[in-house]
Amino acid sequence: MLEISLKKVSKGLKPRVLFSAHGLPKNIIKSGDPYQWQVERTVTAIVEQLGIAKLDWAICYQSRVGPLEWIGPSIDAELARAATDNVAVVIVPTAFVSEHSETLVELDIEYRREASRLGVVEYIRVPAVGTYPAFIGGLGRQVRQLMAREGGMYCGEGLGTRSCPLDRHYCPL
Repeated sequence: MLEISLKKVSKGLKPRVLFSAHGLPKNIIKSGDPYQWQVERTVTAIVEQLGIAKLDWAICYQSRVGPLEWIGPSIDAELARAATDNVAVVIVPTAFVSEHSETLVELDIEYRREASRLGVVEYIRVPAVGTYPAFIGGLGRQVRQLMAREGGMYCGEGLGTRSCPLDRHYCPL
């Protein structure tokens, strides 16, 4: 889906791919939640799998509310940077599986409006994976592999070990 969206960028415009995930307050991450590490690892895997490492890309976070300090960079900051750099943006809702308020309202309406206000030359959003057959097939394969393992489910890439960094002590597995 990302490749199709990249082809929609107007000729002559350089795209910047923004992988957007839901933000969290920094204090949650500092207390050991692996979320930010997992988002970064997921995006790195996507970039490597698609062979787009040479493209201009960044991870950013959305949905900030309240007075706490949040992880970043924010999508607002990345849109401002794109406007300054005069590049198109292709938004990939990374940590969102389905279309909902954070994709349909925040990304499609609010951040599109902000991008326009800032002067971003083009704004394209990749659809959430939803029921995309490759995504559903991948989930099914992972569940079957985990269920077939002796000792039940655990995280780790087939090694039988925890894959989260040890300082992320809130990992449920």
